[in-house]
Amino acid sequence: MRAYRRAAAIGAVLIGVTASLSGAAPAADAANPCYSEVQPTGPLGLPSGAGCDDTVPPETTIDGPTIRNGWIRATSITIAFHGDHTDGHTDPISYECQFYNSVSAPTTWQSCTSPYTQDGLSENTATPYTFRVRAVDTPDDAHDLTTDAWPYTGPSDAPDYDQTPAELQFTADATAPNTFGFLRTSYADESGFDGPMLIAPTAQIRLQSTQGSRYRCSLNRASVDCNDGLTTLRHLTAGSQRFSAAAVDPAGNVDPSPFVQKFYVPRNLALGDAVRASRDDWRRFRDPGAFGGDYLESSRYGAVLRFPVRNVREIRLLAPAGPLLGRVEIRVGRGRWYRVNLHSADPSRLKVYEVRSSISGLLSGALQVRVASHDRPVRVDAISAR
Repeated sequence: MRAYRRAAAIGAVLIGVTASLSGAAPAADAANPCYSEVQPTGPLGLPSGAGCDDTVPPETTIDGPTIRNGWIRATSITIAFHGDHTDGHTDPISYECQFYNSVSAPTTWQSCTSPYTQDGLSENTATPYTFRVRAVDTPDDAHDLTTDAWPYTGPSDAPDYDQTPAELQFTADATAPNTFGFLRTSYADESGFDGPMLIAPTAQIRLQSTQGSRYRCSLNRASVDCNDGLTTLRHLTAGSQRFSAAAVDPAGNVDPSPFVQKFYVPRNLALGDAVRASRDDWRRFRDPGAFGGDYLESSRYGAVLRFPVRNVREIRLLAPAGPLLGRVEIRVGRGRWYRVNLHSADPSRLKVYEVRSSISGLLSGALQVRVASHDRPVRVDAISAR
C-alpha cells in the first residue's frame, strides 16, 4: 500500500512538471470563475497558454435624479450613476453613455463619467430625451482574446460591458402655464364688474390654459374641485366670494399668477327671516326657476321679513313679476322705505329689482322687507345687500 501511494505521488509530480514544461494553463471552472482575460505568461514572460473569457460584465445603476411622470422642470439635467461587479471581480470600471431625443438610438457610445450633465435642453419636444449608460470592465474590454498569440478555443470573446444599459427617459419643461377663465352667467351685472352678482347659488366658470388640463382651485382659500372646461360651484353661501384657479402642466409647473374671479351671492330669503308677529303670514313655495329653488309669498299687509346687514350701499331684490302681484317696501335700520312694485304685465319667474344704487351711502342695521299692498299677494325670493 505504501509503494502504491509513493508511486501515485511521483506520478502527480511528473504530470505537474509536464504541464509546466508544455505551458498549458488549467481552465477556469464554475467554482473559480475567470476574473481576468489577460493571457498567461511563463517564466520568461512569453505566452504560456490561452486566456480565459470573463463572461460576467459589471451591472449599471442610475442613482438620480428621480423622474416623475416622465418630466423635469428644467432645461438642464445632471445624472449620477455607478457600476458594480456581481461576481467578486475587482477590475476597474469605466462608463459609456448615449444622450439623444431621436426615434432611433445612436449606433455609437461615448466615454463618460458620473455625474453626467446636459445643458440647453429643448422644452416639450415631440420625442422624449433618452439617457443610456453602461458599465465597462476596462482591462477586459481592452483585450481581445481572439487575437492572442496562443489560440483561444472558445466560441467568441463575450462582451465585457453591461448588455442591459441603465436608461432614463424624460421631457423637459421649465415654463409655467398661463390660466384663463370667465364667469358664465345669464345676468349681465354691469355695475358689479369686479364682483358680479349671481342670480342662483351656483356659479359656472370656464377654465383653459396654455398647457395641460389640470388646475389647483380654491374658493375663499379653501380647495375645491375643478376641471378643464366648465367648472360648476354649487351650494354657495351668501356674500362675497373669491375663486382662484392655477393651471398645472404635465411637468408639474404651476401658474404663478392664477386666474381670479370674484362674485357676489345674494341671501336666499327663508321662513326663518319672518319676524315673530309675521311668522304665520308667510308661506314657502318650491319653484326650480327661483333663486335656491323656492320663494316666499304673503298676502297680509305689513308682514315683515328681517335680518341684519352691515355697511351696505347697494340693495337688490330678486323676486317674481306678474299681473296679480302687489308691492313691497324695503329699508335698512331707521332709514327711508324704498317701494318695489312687483306688478307687471310681463310675467317673470325671477326678476332683479334695483332698490338702492351702489353709489349710495353706507347703511347698517336690520334690513326689512314689508308687504305694502292690501289687495294683492307678494312673492319675494332673495336679497343682495352689499
